[in-house]
Amino acid sequence: MLKKFFDKLTYKPDPIRLYSAGISDVGQRRDHNEDNFLIDEKLGLFIVADGMGGHEEGEVASKLAIETLFNHIKKLDDKLQQPSLQEKHKSKSSSEIIHQLLQDAIEDANNQTHCYNLAKGLAEGRGMGTTVTGFLIASMSSALNHSATSLTKKKLYAFNVGDSRTYCYNQGTLKQLSTDHSHYQLWVETGKDGDPPKHNIIYKAIGPWRRVVAEQHTVTIKENDIFLLCSDGLSDMLSDQEIRHCLHAQRKQSLKKMAQALVDAANNAGGKDNISVVLVKPS
Repeated sequence: MLKKFFDKLTYKPDPIRLYSAGISDVGQRRDHNEDNFLIDEKLGLFIVADGMGGHEEGEVASKLAIETLFNHIKKLDDKLQQPSLQEKHKSKSSSEIIHQLLQDAIEDANNQTHCYNLAKGLAEGRGMGTTVTGFLIASMSSALNHSATSLTKKKLYAFNVGDSRTYCYNQGTLKQLSTDHSHYQLWVETGKDGDPPKHNIIYKAIGPWRRVVAEQHTVTIKENDIFLLCSDGLSDMLSDQEIRHCLHAQRKQSLKKMAQALVDAANNAGGKDNISVVLVKPS
């Protein structure tokens, strides 16, 4: 019933996949998949969301978040062309405007999910929710006008809430771009005092809390960069070194085969959770 209600909001991403690939797998231990992902090469938008809440609610939360983000961001270019918006933000750079619009989209997704939880009488911090990690590829100059630009002038605007991750792989080097919003990561950052908390306990997600602020980073796209989005079903099963090794071993294969190799490796390591992988090679 709940799933059918939200199905009418279904997004329509670009079906062409020339420089990206995505796979979502239920894993070895779960009986249903609460992950969702979005690929829209034309828009330059890529997202992975890992739902939580049990039954079908986790799946609904991750889908609703992706749909809301997509519906906001697909209107980004039109919004930036509006004289009223340009006047309002004339003192801001195009990068600042994009960051604000991404945060607005995150807040809208959070508000819709949080209001559903409140309607069920659930307390703050309870109810269905989802992590999200993703990025928008946009031209710095075309954010305020339609002038053509080369790839070297394009930026990747990354955002995340929760512990789903964004990585950049280039010629044997793997770098995590996102920040895990988990108590384990806080424990690491504060000196590892006391016993380590569990890896999967997060303090930030879309839905359970009234307010959420996304982590955002701007990255200049370099030649041969491959960007990886994944749910923790991958990163909990494979270390960064193992992910890097898998990507390096598959570097001459298609992105689809590289993505499948990562999913297979996570399943072979135990597959304790749903596994979602999106790979993007813009250059």
